[in-house]
Amino acid sequence: MLCKFRKFKSLLFVIMLLTCSSCVKLWLGTPEIGSKSYPIEFYLANSYYLKENDSIDNFQKCLEEKTGYHLKFNFVPDEKAVLSALQRGNAHFGLSSALGYISAAEKSSLKSVLLLTKKGSATNRAIIVGNSKFWKSLMIKSNQIKRSFILSNETIIKLNNELTMAYSDPESVIGFLLPRMFLFQKDIFPYAAIFAGSYNSVLEALNENLANLGAISESFLEKKYPNLSQIQAGVQFGDYIIIAVTPSLPSSTIIENQNVPAQISISIISGFDQCTHKNSTEFKKIFDSDGVLKSNEKLFSVTKELYQFQQENIRVLTKQDN
Repeated sequence: MLCKFRKFKSLLFVIMLLTCSSCVKLWLGTPEIGSKSYPIEFYLANSYYLKENDSIDNFQKCLEEKTGYHLKFNFVPDEKAVLSALQRGNAHFGLSSALGYISAAEKSSLKSVLLLTKKGSATNRAIIVGNSKFWKSLMIKSNQIKRSFILSNETIIKLNNELTMAYSDPESVIGFLLPRMFLFQKDIFPYAAIFAGSYNSVLEALNENLANLGAISESFLEKKYPNLSQIQAGVQFGDYIIIAVTPSLPSSTIIENQNVPAQISISIISGFDQCTHKNSTEFKKIFDSDGVLKSNEKLFSVTKELYQFQQENIRVLTKQDN
């Protein structure tokens, strides 16, 4: 009888222990995303200026007020770190270039939810320009002065293969990667290329006859020449003439990890839309932008084309090294 009582007592103890353990787990359950103990993590590339500025705090407060969720902005060294945090699930949202997004989305479940805008436009493109005196002289000598300054002009196609192209930076999407693909698709292969370091330096290279063609961004052109009424082949501005215009790419995009609950995603999108108006000054300082638009995957078609072009280049170079 005593033995049975001891067994019953032991069994009762085990049941109580399991029950209490379940209660503890329930009480200490995983905090909800967006709560104070588990804020929504937003990742940005490092900005020393913002670390010393109240802009980020004010904008964060606005988002928290509009969404009802707690947020935390994190600064990491570069875009690669932003994308890595999104892929690992450490970040719920992050800011990236269009090409960075497409590259990361090939390997993990990420989604573009917002596009950043400047003057209402969410896209940018490369403008291929030349020194107007050089190109006018060239066309006169070739008896082509009445022909359009477009890349399909056979004179330009022929001579482009003998000329030097000025790019801004080998890492620049608009300043190098996009115009390079554009020229390749037109069967134009400049004899040589230089990297000037900036768009202003690209124009200087044209002035100093270090290059005959140069690639600058549409946004840079609009800022430097605000009175320019249209951007198309043949248009002259200052000492330069537009030779060609590439297709457009989205400039920057806010990406979400697709593990983010739908309701939170909707709230963040709405919150950004409201806070870009209410806290426009802070938003511009943080994101170098004046607004947001809802994203659309169709806008990334050229970006995807560029990504595949880059991957093919890598494959070719890898084969050559082997």
